[in-house]
Amino acid sequence: MLAERLKMGFSVEELLQAEELKDVKLISGERGLDREIKGVTIIEAPDIVKFIDGGEVLLTGLYAFRSCTVEEFKVYINELTRKSVSALILKRGRKVENADTKIHLLLEFSETHGIPILEVPFEFSFRDIMSLIMEHLFNEEVTRLKYFKTTYDNFAALALTPDSKGKGIENILDVLAKLIRNPVAVFNQNMSCLASTDGAGGELKIRKDAVPFEPGTYSNYTYLKQNGEVSQCVIQVKMSFREKIYLVVSEVNQPFNTMDSIAAESAITALRFEFSRQYAVTELEKKFQNDIMHNILNGKVHSIGELQKNTGLLGVEIDGCYRVIVFGMKNESSAKGDFKARVKDTNVLSTAIFAHISDAKIHNDLDKIVVIQKVQKDQTQEEYRREIKEVAEQVQAEVSAYNKYLKVKAGVGRLVEGIINLPESFKEAKEAFMFVDVAGEVSEDGNSRAMLFSDLGIFKLLCQLDDSSMMLEYVPEGLQKLYNYKKPQRDDLIITLKTYLDRNQNLSKTAQDLYVHYKTAAYRIEKITKITGIDFDNANEVLAVRIGLVVYKMIENYNKDFI
Repeated sequence: MLAERLKMGFSVEELLQAEELKDVKLISGERGLDREIKGVTIIEAPDIVKFIDGGEVLLTGLYAFRSCTVEEFKVYINELTRKSVSALILKRGRKVENADTKIHLLLEFSETHGIPILEVPFEFSFRDIMSLIMEHLFNEEVTRLKYFKTTYDNFAALALTPDSKGKGIENILDVLAKLIRNPVAVFNQNMSCLASTDGAGGELKIRKDAVPFEPGTYSNYTYLKQNGEVSQCVIQVKMSFREKIYLVVSEVNQPFNTMDSIAAESAITALRFEFSRQYAVTELEKKFQNDIMHNILNGKVHSIGELQKNTGLLGVEIDGCYRVIVFGMKNESSAKGDFKARVKDTNVLSTAIFAHISDAKIHNDLDKIVVIQKVQKDQTQEEYRREIKEVAEQVQAEVSAYNKYLKVKAGVGRLVEGIINLPESFKEAKEAFMFVDVAGEVSEDGNSRAMLFSDLGIFKLLCQLDDSSMMLEYVPEGLQKLYNYKKPQRDDLIITLKTYLDRNQNLSKTAQDLYVHYKTAAYRIEKITKITGIDFDNANEVLAVRIGLVVYKMIENYNKDFI
């Protein structure tokens, strides 16, 4: 009898007689119950028809056809006829457009071609049906191979299906969660959740007691098991354009097993393809956006029509209120000519800015990041100053977590109304950016990260100069003599002068700040007076010296790379 069954093959009627499927109902196509079952697959994308060989039992909740029209659905049904499938197993409950009409068409298709349609309760697992069918068809090793091909084809069809709604990653995770009957989530290398299914949670922390484990099948990825409120399987995946991603399975319903790893491996292949696709699209959009922003910021838009077109493509309001911010960094640990390191650092900066500035468009300008930020017209200067300095601190903290030697600085232009006036704010932002280091030296904390152009005061006039010889006209003659002093102690004298003025000409505090003896500080001031002829009792002359020190710092900045 057993030999006869093997010869005749496994039929749909025998499948219905299985104890595990006692709740399954035949709703159409009774005359096709003797059809031989040669395989089984899940319809999670309409194009799955291209990947089947014929004789399969197809499992569907119609979710793959949720958005297609009735006419498109008829085309898919006709494709099934050519492949001569054995049966369809239907699960209702998911929201599908024109569901009743589509089910009616399936029933007509079933009766016309003698293909049975079976209905299972919504809570029933498709994977259990797949396992049951495969156990009848193959031994354990072949079952795994067939299951791999089945899942691979499903995910391949899903990955190749056009995704106009940007839900590619979510769709892949949704299919995987249904196959393994556990919630799943994917995280980037910073442990930020990129997508998840219900019950997966949005946080990931690799525990110290996490242990490697073998999934029972060949893999290029690292598997970890860790215990917590819910046991998790964490799969580390190296990517080509990212350092890594983590696919996390939470063992809410059942332990993660070898069959689950086979499904996960196929899902990872689809995820890699989807991430690559998204990355390529994002890079193209960034390049396109960069070109538009470059033209607007540099006043290269020559007509209202062109301006309207560009703002439409950029997704900004032509009459909105905006500020331009120029961000940059200094890496105190890398070599000046290390271009690759600077590009990588700038990408980190761009990501941090994007996370902390809302209503903004970001433009990569070599080793600087230019931000067009939409702002409220009625926001006070003080409110905005606090806001941008807080943003600069948050960006600095995030960048420091990546590399403690990176120092962030930002220059901010004034508020302008209308995109047409952005070049003015951009010019001011660049000038404020150049002044940040100088401001750091003259500010009380010595560590100013953000500078508003409107806060520059008298130094706005100096920002208009780009000729060192003209700038020197604002430096007192006596101070020029100190900077031209050739002896080794010149730098010590300049630092002593700055400190002495910052400490309101208090020698005791000056000596404390410089960690020198009081007599040493007094000697240096006496030396400075002899070289420069400065009268420290003359308030106007002292003010001129203070301004001169700032001008010298500006000249230094004009003559070197600023980041």
